Amino acid sequence: MAGPERKSRMITEAEKAIIAYHEVGHAIVMRSMPNADPVQKVSAIARGMALGITVQSPSEDRYLMRRSELLSKMAGAMGGRAAEEIIFGDITTGASQDIEYVSSIARRMVCEFGMSPLGNVLLKGDAEGNVTMSSEMASRIDREVSVLIDQAYETALRILREKQEKLMLISEHLIQVETIDGEELDRMLFAA
Repeated sequence: MAGPERKSRMITEAEKAIIAYHEVGHAIVMRSMPNADPVQKVSAIARGMALGITVQSPSEDRYLMRRSELLSKMAGAMGGRAAEEIIFGDITTGASQDIEYVSSIARRMVCEFGMSPLGNVLLKGDAEGNVTMSSEMASRIDREVSVLIDQAYETALRILREKQEKLMLISEHLIQVETIDGEELDRMLFAA
């Protein structure tokens, strides 16, 4: 999945807290979105190049994805950065892969899937990835991609502000136990 546990680098307690909140931020947003895949595991243990991981897997094989499902994936991916901002008042470099992932989905929604106000455009490029278009069209695409990314981040912020107590409770638990499964996450998240 993410590789073997990485024990060669010592992570400070402050970093461990940021990682835990980041991962739980992903998990809470993922579980709060309609059409989201179930969360299987949340871990604050470094594996491979990842400092922590939140694992989702679909409950069934799919060949098509709805716009709403892609938007849910994007919001879930931005949940880590949103949690950092809410809890620590600052953000870290830990979300770089999340931002890359969300940017890729947003660009594909606009350029390949016709899922933006630009309508049914297909801009994939040639074998080398070169796309010929006007600078005006490139700007319009960039704006649409930015709008989708910003909406995903705002959705994540809204959900985590509404569930800030649960974010803190589950994150502090994750700091202690390092890994929780989806059932434990749900028990803690949905307990009265």
